[in-house]
Amino acid sequence: MTNFIPKKLPLDETLGERLRQARSLKKLKIEEVAKILQIRPEYISALEEENWDKLPAGLYGKNFLKQYARFLKLNTAELLKQAATTESTSDPFSQKIVAKNKFIVFPKIVKNAIIIITVLACLLYLVTYFKKIVLPPELIITAPSQNLLIHDNIITVSGQTEAGAEVRINNEITLNNDNGVFSKTINLKKGLNNIIISAQKKYSQSQTITRQILVE
Repeated sequence: MTNFIPKKLPLDETLGERLRQARSLKKLKIEEVAKILQIRPEYISALEEENWDKLPAGLYGKNFLKQYARFLKLNTAELLKQAATTESTSDPFSQKIVAKNKFIVFPKIVKNAIIIITVLACLLYLVTYFKKIVLPPELIITAPSQNLLIHDNIITVSGQTEAGAEVRINNEITLNNDNGVFSKTINLKKGLNNIIISAQKKYSQSQTITRQILVE
C-alpha cells in the first residue's frame, strides 16, 4: 500500500488557481464536487475565486477549505498558510469573524439606544401628565382689582381658569363656560370685604386668589 504524498504546486500560483487546477485534473465540475463533499456550489466557487465574503464566518469557511483541499489531495497546511497571506498578511477567516462581530454589535447599540430613548420619552410623558393632573390650574382675575375702594355694595367678580376646573367665590360654586371664563355678582358690606376666588381640578391642588374691597 502506497502512502499518500500531498501535491506541491508552484508557489507563484494563487490559492484559487491551485484549487481550480486540481479540480480540472480530476475532470470534475463544481456541481459534482459540491455533491460529493456536501458543500454548496457557491462555496466551492467562492474558494476558487478567493471571495471570502461569500463564505460562512470563522471556522466554517476554514473547514470548507480544508475539506476541499483534502479531497483534491493538496497540502492543507500550505493552502491555509497561503490563505492567511492572501489579503495583506491577515487571515481572511479571522477577518470575517471580527467584521461580523462589529456588524452584530452595532445593531445592539442602536437597539439599546432606541430602548433608552423610548423609556425616557415615556417617563417624560408620565411626569408631564402627572404634573398636569396634580398642579393647580391657572387662575386669572380680570375684575375687581386689588385694594379697590368703592361706594356701591355690589361688585362683579370675573376671570378665567382652565376648562373643566371648578371655580368657587367665597366658597360658593360659580359656573364657568367651556373656555373657563366665569363671572358673578356678589353683595358687599360696609367696610373691608375679602373676596376669595379659588379654582381646582378633580385631582389637583387648589389655586386661590384674594381680593380686598373697601366699601365706604
